[in-house]
Amino acid sequence: MSETEYFSLQGRVYLGLRNADGSRAPARWAYDASVLELTMSSTRETKKESWSGVRGVGATMTTERNLGVNLTLGQLNTDHLALATDGTRMELAAGSAANEAIGTVKPGDVVALEYAAISALVLEGGTPAAPLVLDTDYTVNLTTGIITFLTAKTAVVAKTYKYAAHSLVKVFESTKSEYYVLFDGVNSVDGTTMRFRGEVHRVTFPASETLSLINDTFGEIALTGEAKIDPVRQADPRFGLYARALLVDAA
Repeated sequence: MSETEYFSLQGRVYLGLRNADGSRAPARWAYDASVLELTMSSTRETKKESWSGVRGVGATMTTERNLGVNLTLGQLNTDHLALATDGTRMELAAGSAANEAIGTVKPGDVVALEYAAISALVLEGGTPAAPLVLDTDYTVNLTTGIITFLTAKTAVVAKTYKYAAHSLVKVFESTKSEYYVLFDGVNSVDGTTMRFRGEVHRVTFPASETLSLINDTFGEIALTGEAKIDPVRQADPRFGLYARALLVDAA
């Protein structure tokens, strides 16, 4: 039996993959989360009786229960971006590229190379082909792999360049992974001792409705998850169908 206390919870949110057999892979901290909410709704059907003359409610029946998880993340990484875009993360090993065609360019044209995190870029253009000169014919952001051309050229080719290992996210190409959510909560009200542990057993996250890429202040990723009944844990009375909450007094 836990103590009864005023509460204002803070804490860490962890996300982990739920495997196909219902087992849980190790979870990872989702870093700074400004919102973690459970949204609960139910639908009831009512039956009006006909014997009293007032058409009163004779019976009710719950026909649907829904549990949602609202999670707002304040930090960006490839895992969070994949969640926000219903995407798939892909890891690219370091390598090199050659003869990447660019074509005819004029001053102010911008071209993104196929890879990012590049180095040792050699551009050629014209007939006959001749090397382009950095800061005379073009500038380049080596981190993003984006080139801005300063002069007009024909038949431009990225003759060679190297790229370091980096990751990317393919938007709307997820395998519809299922997750579990774990919350390790602390009651921040002065003088309280309660600890809170929350678990949602089986959650899917559709793509965020919006993902702001230009921000006037700190950016955030708003996720709205849909919980499903967990057939593996529903047979264990300690877990329940959807989720469970544990209130524990600090030792």
